[in-house]
Amino acid sequence: MGVKSPQDASTKSSGILGDIVSSIFEPGVNRGVLVVMNSAFAGLFLILAYLLFATNFNLHVCALTLIAVCLFASIQWFIQEATAYKNKAATATPSGDQSQSTASGKPTASKNKKKKL
Repeated sequence: MGVKSPQDASTKSSGILGDIVSSIFEPGVNRGVLVVMNSAFAGLFLILAYLLFATNFNLHVCALTLIAVCLFASIQWFIQEATAYKNKAATATPSGDQSQSTASGKPTASKNKKKKL
């Protein structure tokens, strides 16, 4: 029973329940939360599929199924975009907010400076 270093804790998963509990204190979504969320949606879709056939495609059940599919798709899209943004921000090189010189030697204003009102 050795003491784990912080690097070991961040690279190894402590199980789905441990991931869910640790996600409370961390920004973003980790693997455990995604597994539980996708499992819950799978159960919801199974129940809605059963209800569609059992009620002979009742209009209300069709509407609920459409809402559930749209909710699932929007959550998946948001997670994909957030992950892409996080990866892009991690790989981007930091740019300095320094003035650039032109060929004539005169400094030019940086594009990132805010205009004064």
